[in-house]
Amino acid sequence: MSQNDSTDDRLATFNSAAMGTTMPVVTLPDGQRVQTGTVGALIINIKLYDELMGQSKVDQERKAELETMITASVPVLRMANIFSLFTPEEWIQGSSAGRRFVGEFALRSGHA
Repeated sequence: MSQNDSTDDRLATFNSAAMGTTMPVVTLPDGQRVQTGTVGALIINIKLYDELMGQSKVDQERKAELETMITASVPVLRMANIFSLFTPEEWIQGSSAGRRFVGEFALRSGHA
């Protein structure tokens, strides 16, 4: 299995867990394979991250788990040109810790 297959499998697992069902992979006309459910799973995970960060005592293990799931989705967001609709700087603005995490990660990792 290639590194990319491993990454794709991990994203599929994260998306399916967040969405509560097995999410399929689709092949685009250019032959690129895309894991479905990524944006939906990201929204769910951002909501969970915001709730977690709003607690008086943050479970660091859960925080790390959510951050792993969120960062796995960022390359797909880039591929789908989401950052041309909402720049990382726009993701960072506002009170959502989860959105801020996505924007900061996109900038740090060069996915913007």
